[in-house]
Amino acid sequence: MMRISISVKNLKEVADLLNTVVTEAKFKLDKTGISVKAVDPAHVAMISIDLPKDIFNEFQVDEEEEISLDVERLKAVIKLASSSDLVTISKEKEKLKFEIGNIVKSISLLDNNSVTTPRIPQISSEYFVVLGKSDLEKGLRAAEDVSDAIRLTLTDSDFKARSMSDSEESEMVLPKDMLKEIFCKGPVKSSYPLEYLLKLVKSLASADEMKMSFKDDYPLTIEFTLNQGKGNAEKHISGVFLLAPRMEQ
Repeated sequence: MMRISISVKNLKEVADLLNTVVTEAKFKLDKTGISVKAVDPAHVAMISIDLPKDIFNEFQVDEEEEISLDVERLKAVIKLASSSDLVTISKEKEKLKFEIGNIVKSISLLDNNSVTTPRIPQISSEYFVVLGKSDLEKGLRAAEDVSDAIRLTLTDSDFKARSMSDSEESEMVLPKDMLKEIFCKGPVKSSYPLEYLLKLVKSLASADEMKMSFKDDYPLTIEFTLNQGKGNAEKHISGVFLLAPRMEQ
């Protein structure tokens, strides 16, 4: 038996985050919670999200299993509800049933063999910065119409995000006193596809801050936690986003 209940707000954020890289995803369910990993078709970006059982209003999972969903169809169901609603989800044969208030809707599951679950590599740099999500979003939005790549630079005193084209240039500089935390023994820099970063940050509706780790021409690791709105609850939805560097000519 599988029957869970979660806030629409949290489910929407998870669906939006997955949709930054894929249109289909495979969820692993067991008695400890739900996890999902996905990689985009070009293998440029990966995401891993963990939903511990404590964040659910109801959580009944009798045995470990995997279910695969069309993320766009999941988002269509979510649109039927308001952000303050709860959604109850149960499995009936090869369909998932969603109960939202007085609305019941079912969608067919996908064949698990048709959806790839990537192995998320343990990629991390010893150099990192913890910054406010809103600060990063401003820098990315400023670069959005300048170029399709953004160059991140980290020193022991600041974090920069710079984008250039033949006719325009955009740069965000966050000094140490505007950052939550910073660790860097020497300057590091790397460029990344702006589109993926911007999609991710826009999807992180409830995250207040994020930890970014990178070094010269190395994959970017972004760690985030979603705000559950439950005060000092110990368990949270957490995730990791990996992005391949864009090699400069």
